[in-house]
Amino acid sequence: MRHVLRLLLPGSLLAILAVTLLWPIWLTIRGGFVGESGLTLRHLQVVLADPLMRAGLANALLIATGTTLLSILIGLPLAVLNARHDYPGKSALAALILVPLILPPFVGAIGLHHILGRFGALNSVLLDLGLLSDPVDFIGRGGIWAIIAIEALHLYPIVYLNATAALANLDPALDEAAENLGASGWRRFREITLPLIRPGLFAGSTIVFIWSFTELGTPLMFDFQVVTPVQILNGLKELDGGGGPTYALTGIMLTIALACYVVGRKLFGGQSHAMYAKASVAARTMPLTGLAGLAATAAFAFVSLVAIMPHLGV
Repeated sequence: MRHVLRLLLPGSLLAILAVTLLWPIWLTIRGGFVGESGLTLRHLQVVLADPLMRAGLANALLIATGTTLLSILIGLPLAVLNARHDYPGKSALAALILVPLILPPFVGAIGLHHILGRFGALNSVLLDLGLLSDPVDFIGRGGIWAIIAIEALHLYPIVYLNATAALANLDPALDEAAENLGASGWRRFREITLPLIRPGLFAGSTIVFIWSFTELGTPLMFDFQVVTPVQILNGLKELDGGGGPTYALTGIMLTIALACYVVGRKLFGGQSHAMYAKASVAARTMPLTGLAGLAATAAFAFVSLVAIMPHLGV
């Protein structure tokens, strides 16, 4: 009886998962690839033959790739700085840097319009100063690059958290040994630190990639229609026979997301190095004082301010 009760909880959780997640996915796949006469590729052919659908997939991949790379460029240096150094205000700034993660990105898109749009705050200031005669829509033509910036400023904490956790697991003896052998700081980071934290960095980057690849709210706020999530939403609004291609497009998006995860895991997040284990001795942090300490504090404060500013614009 006890054995049955122990299996009841995980079995119930798996059943709930199947009903709430796997069953809707199956219904979507069935709507796109199963017709009255059985398995069909007609809807898939319609999607692949449509240049707008292909452009939407390309744009979604570009947004996901750009967002992931920009998130790494923002989050990884901050993680290294936080893990290896002490600087003024470290505790408060390390918490502040995570605030964008709890703020919805589409609200940031609205705020960016309030700041940089034709009738935004920047235009009002420039018009009052006489520097402009007519308002300028600074982001009206920004399109995909504005979307990448907003999503990266929302998702970089995921990369930051995973990189920080991976750095905390490194044995400081490896870095110290390389330093004693004369390796420069950049070489130690490139050949020792980066390969060892690669699994953790991949884990965070994967979440960012899939999140931004399927993000709907931010492209909608920028009225960017040629991207797969928005096209799926528009297709679902058209219930007069448009469901099949829309479901097929959803299936393609799910397949691409899964394939990117599998390929990425094989290339970057597969077998970690043999010595990648939790360090028995905590790594020492070097205090930064003077201009170096102020620069570190300013870096965290600047990134936090830039990430939060669009939301303040609301």
